[in-house]
Amino acid sequence: MGNYQVLFSGEVASDANADAVRDNLARELGIDERKARQLFSGRTVVLRSQLEQAAALELQEKLSSLGALCRVKDFTPKVAEYKEDNNTSDYTLRDITAAHLECPRCGHLQLDSSHCARCGVDLVLAGKKQRKEDLIIEKKIRELRGGSMASPAVEQPALPAKEPASKQGAKLLSPRPRLERVVSWLKGSR
Repeated sequence: MGNYQVLFSGEVASDANADAVRDNLARELGIDERKARQLFSGRTVVLRSQLEQAAALELQEKLSSLGALCRVKDFTPKVAEYKEDNNTSDYTLRDITAAHLECPRCGHLQLDSSHCARCGVDLVLAGKKQRKEDLIIEKKIRELRGGSMASPAVEQPALPAKEPASKQGAKLLSPRPRLERVVSWLKGSR
C-alpha cells in the first residue's frame, strides 16, 4: 500500500471541452453524472488514494490524456535527521512546558493563546487580575511584617465580619478571600 494521492481541482486542458472531459472522467472513474458534475465545483477532490508512486503517475497521465489536469501528492512520512547533543543534562517539566500557559481559572495547560481552550476565560485579563491580587497580597505581607516592628500607633486594617451566605458567592470573585487567608496564616505563624 502506497502513500500517494491523485487530486483534481476541476481544471481542464486549454484545448479540451469541459463537457467531454466530464463524460470521459465519469466513464474512467466509474461514477454517475451527478458526481462527475461535483468534480468541477472548484474544490480539490481526491480521486484515488493509497497508491504506489508508479500507479499514481500512471493515473495522472491517463487522466491528462482525457483533458483533466490532476496532480499527485506524496504523503510518505518524512524521517527527520537529528544530531545528538553532547549535553546529557536532563530536561525538566519546566523546559518542556516553557511555551505553555496555565489558565489561572481552571489550571488547563495549553499553548500560548488569548483565551483558555477549556473554560474560555480571557487569559490576558485573568493574568492582570492575578498580578493585581499578588501585588495586594505582597503589600499586605510587607505591612504585617513591618507592623510588628512599628509603633502601636500604626493602625492595622480590621478583617470584615462574616457575611451572609447570599453574599459569599460574590465574594469568591474578588481578591479579598485570598488576601484574608494569607493574612490569617501570617498572623497564626507568629
